[in-house]
Amino acid sequence: MCPVAEFDTYASNYDEALNRGLALTGEAKEYYAAGRVKWLRKRLASFHCTPSNCLDFGCGTGTSAAFLREELKIASYSGFDPSAESISQAVQQNTWSAAKFTSDQSSLEIGGFELAFCNGVFHHIDPEQREQAVSLVWRSLKPGGVFALWENNRWNPAVHYAMSRVPFDRDAQMLFPSQARALLRKAGFSVLGTDYCFVFPGALRSLRFLEPALCKLPLGGQYLVLARKDG
Repeated sequence: MCPVAEFDTYASNYDEALNRGLALTGEAKEYYAAGRVKWLRKRLASFHCTPSNCLDFGCGTGTSAAFLREELKIASYSGFDPSAESISQAVQQNTWSAAKFTSDQSSLEIGGFELAFCNGVFHHIDPEQREQAVSLVWRSLKPGGVFALWENNRWNPAVHYAMSRVPFDRDAQMLFPSQARALLRKAGFSVLGTDYCFVFPGALRSLRFLEPALCKLPLGGQYLVLARKDG
């Protein structure tokens, strides 16, 4: 589904390459990784959703595992990525005994997850294969399970510039939020809402208290589409 060979190449220096693009924001990848999960926790709480386990779809080197564990208090985590080298790095970097990593999609438990989390993956998937990827997430979720799909905001010009500085992002095809929602609905998900996050860079961090009030405006560097598997 994804350009596996490319991510195998960058697995050992993924963080360095990513932070090159993020440098203009004044923050490293950990700031965004933590921010995504903190925002997700609040959104899940608003729907009285307390998942006990999570599928991290396109987990890369497993950066989100620790944040998902800490913020959502999940009991178990499964990270999937088709890049075997990325999975190897994830295994080395994560010591949580309840975290499992795999590059084999056939090993994912059907109907076994209450939450699926995905960050910045679908712009790397060929548009013709995106429906297949969403269907895999759908099958992996329990009825009533929630899919948290994070993507880079195509409306934001700063995002285009940042991605142009990252070797594995330069040729990625970003999705507009409407495209992401349509993709989820076609797979059978009910869309619960869309939020835009990360409006202000580090130099303007004093203004970040305004971000919750701005979350419905397409200003942030990333957006979250939250969807539920009904039935």
